[in-house]
Amino acid sequence: MKILSLSPNRGMGGALRAGFAEAQGEWVATLDADLTFPPAGLKRLLEAGVASKADLVSGSPYLRPGDLQEVAWLRRLPSLMVNAFYRGVFGRALTAYTPVMRLYRATFLRGLDIRSTGFEINAEIAARAMIARRPVVEVPVPLRARTAGVSKLDRGRELRRHLGLVASLLVRR
Repeated sequence: MKILSLSPNRGMGGALRAGFAEAQGEWVATLDADLTFPPAGLKRLLEAGVASKADLVSGSPYLRPGDLQEVAWLRRLPSLMVNAFYRGVFGRALTAYTPVMRLYRATFLRGLDIRSTGFEINAEIAARAMIARRPVVEVPVPLRARTAGVSKLDRGRELRRHLGLVASLLVRR
């Protein structure tokens, strides 16, 4: 494990891109620091990645009933809408484009030109995988309510970033 310190704060996209650049090994895992996705789920992601030879293994709370039951509707509804939008544009092979609980094949990440600076980075990587027809699988993982801290997500800013991301990806197709 290697800890990186970024100053000034470069957002989730900047943090993940910096981590990807420093990562070594065959697989790179990401998850939220607030542990709303249980870290134990990473084992299932790795098992699925090895078995399927996928480049992206995504943890999804939308695959099993009850995996979102702790999450308030105020948080759940925007996520449902954004993920439905991405599925409509880039394909229905993924139920969840936005979660950060992921496992990536390192060679896949190295081949991407990731540009996102905010929370939309997860959707960018998933959309690029779908556009390139890379092998992608999902594993059911529960999403829990946050028990400490506060979200830094600004819904208006993130919606604008998602719309800009989709427009830029469609232009480059």
